[in-house]
Amino acid sequence: MITTSVRRLLRDAAIPFACILLIGLFITIQFLAKPLVLGNIGLLSSAETTSPRSTLEGFRANVTRASSLLIEAYRQNVSEPGFIPNAAVKEKVREADVLLARAARALDLRNVPPIELEHHRLEASLLLKEILDRLPLPDPVSIPGNEEVAKGAVPGWSIPGTEIRIVRISDGVQAGEYLFSSETVQRLDEFYRLIRDQPNADSSSEDIYDFFSQSPGYLLPPKWYNLIEALPGSLRTSVQGQAVWQWIALVLTLFVAILGTLGFRRLLQFGEPTSNTTGSLLASIVMPATVAVAALFVVYMADYQINLTGQVNNAVEEIGEATAYLAAMWGILRFSNAFAGELTLSRSESIDAHLARAAIRIAGIAIALTLLIYGASYLGIPLAGLLAGLGVGGLAVALAAKPTLENFIGGLILYADRPVRVGDLCRFGDLEGRVKEIGLRSTRIRGLDRSLITIPNATFVNMNIINLTNRDRMPYHRVVALNSSDSADIRREIEGLATFFAGHPKIEQDSLQIRLREGHEEKPKAEISALILTSKWEEFLQIQQDVDLMLRDAVVAGDKEHDAPAGRDHVFPLKEV
Repeated sequence: MITTSVRRLLRDAAIPFACILLIGLFITIQFLAKPLVLGNIGLLSSAETTSPRSTLEGFRANVTRASSLLIEAYRQNVSEPGFIPNAAVKEKVREADVLLARAARALDLRNVPPIELEHHRLEASLLLKEILDRLPLPDPVSIPGNEEVAKGAVPGWSIPGTEIRIVRISDGVQAGEYLFSSETVQRLDEFYRLIRDQPNADSSSEDIYDFFSQSPGYLLPPKWYNLIEALPGSLRTSVQGQAVWQWIALVLTLFVAILGTLGFRRLLQFGEPTSNTTGSLLASIVMPATVAVAALFVVYMADYQINLTGQVNNAVEEIGEATAYLAAMWGILRFSNAFAGELTLSRSESIDAHLARAAIRIAGIAIALTLLIYGASYLGIPLAGLLAGLGVGGLAVALAAKPTLENFIGGLILYADRPVRVGDLCRFGDLEGRVKEIGLRSTRIRGLDRSLITIPNATFVNMNIINLTNRDRMPYHRVVALNSSDSADIRREIEGLATFFAGHPKIEQDSLQIRLREGHEEKPKAEISALILTSKWEEFLQIQQDVDLMLRDAVVAGDKEHDAPAGRDHVFPLKEV
């Protein structure tokens, strides 16, 4: 008994627990675990980029000082006990971070996709530093400085014997500044591979980029980096710019992410199915959220812990972020569908409910499309081309879905005009029936013969619709055969009918009309027209039946008095039209 109760409690708590855990993981990965990348750039003073000479000298000074601080911080961190760097080490890393951020301002990074920008700033700065350290740079006097720029705009300058170029930016927020060109920044990895085996100009053997790319962590390797250094040389061999141990770590990270996703899926299956709206909505987003968090986990580990570099890191970031965006879109669509499905109104088949559900689903699709466009822009996919493609595709879909669009508009007209509602009895064309459902594409009506009639909204809205339910009175019409043949007796019988109907409380007296029907029948007949005081169909049928039964009783009484003298009041056999 206790075991069953505990198990049910765990099953009930599975989905909320999964959601709380996913939220905690997301906050940790996205906000708490990430370091402050390249300092607080928004608070930095501008780099000196007023001329090619100031750009080159300022960049070299910043990255050289930053590299020295990082090496000092690493050596000090290794020499001291404990697992957490002390305040002095953290201060050196922070200062180096700020210097590298200032150095990165000398690079034209406008063509770098936003997703790669953070890592590319750091990587490009270190790559360019190592390249410049190995080049025989000209005398600073021969490089155009502020004096030459003041005499006339210098379009750019190239380091002699290289394709490394500093150019004047003509537009954007850095217009008028001299930056290392976008083409130079894109080819830094290529230049580095060509020159990395050359000695430094100052005869030093330090390679800060090699140290950075082969070590884990961000800027400062963690304390456990000595375990990596103790690995066999074969595991520290570079393959496609990454050490073998980094490839192994990447595979293990992917394995953990996949295992975690499967674990959450199993937890979701273990959870108790519930009719509770909140539980159902949470259950709809658990798997998309799991996939998104797993993808972000892989990106975080590859970028800030394993420290992949170059095209490999770019590929992992792009695939991981794209997966996270797609999972977020999946979650939004599932949530909107689940929310629309859980939505209940007083009449769930009414067009109000259909429009509310449709509005929720359309809002979900709109948010998902917005996320798709933003994600595409963040990943570097041309936004203009994507929007143009969506416009052409939307036009093609609109043309192909013209009938559906007409029916949708017809449904909106039905919603606005409200000629009928769900449950109303109506007459349309030569058919009658009770409205069962008003959808966005069609309306369903239950005919009097119990058949289900489905009419496209575009057709239904253009028909003459007579709403029988909305009548404030119900018409009553009968034809009664009279026994008399001469005029005086006919008048007395008609007066007797008037007296008979006048006594019924549910018949509106002002509407009562009894007239002799002209014709060549064998016996004269009287037409009875009146309004019954009700607007409800079921009540009308009951009152009509009561009146008909009273007339029938009168007919039976009249038959018993068949031999009575002419002029009796209650002999009028009933005949229903």
